[in-house]
Amino acid sequence: MLRVIACCAVVACAPAHAQKVCSKADSAAAEKAIERVVSWQSLYKTYTDYRHCDTGPVDEGFTDAILRLMVEWKNVDAVAAAATKDGDYKEWLHKHLLSPAAKDDRESVFSRAKKDCPAKLDAFCADLADVVKGKGGSAPGKSAPADAPFDLSPMKPLKTS
Repeated sequence: MLRVIACCAVVACAPAHAQKVCSKADSAAAEKAIERVVSWQSLYKTYTDYRHCDTGPVDEGFTDAILRLMVEWKNVDAVAAAATKDGDYKEWLHKHLLSPAAKDDRESVFSRAKKDCPAKLDAFCADLADVVKGKGGSAPGKSAPADAPFDLSPMKPLKTS
């Protein structure tokens, strides 16, 4: 019986120990790595190496890197493949796209997702457009902040008397 309790205690504590702590050295390395992000592949590598440091300046750097790549809109199939394969990565991308620091670029990301979506990525692009539009996409409980920089609601005709 004690063995069962000990096993349960180890399993219950495992996630707490699996969470890596971000040291000052990790944070500094993360900032340098983010500066070198030039592709979706390098962003994903930096995410996997330093996601445990995603606060403060590192958080801001990640948001900037994501927006640079989104606005550039090259090799979208790479980010779509990674986001489809790794749900945590997808939610992380959405979190950064909904960041207040991203508000000035959401309209551009929305426009790219709607107008320049590569063939066979319609679902990914629709989800991305929904996220930046404020519908939340597949990131549950998330929506664009009230200070979203643009209004995408359909225009209503003015009544004239």
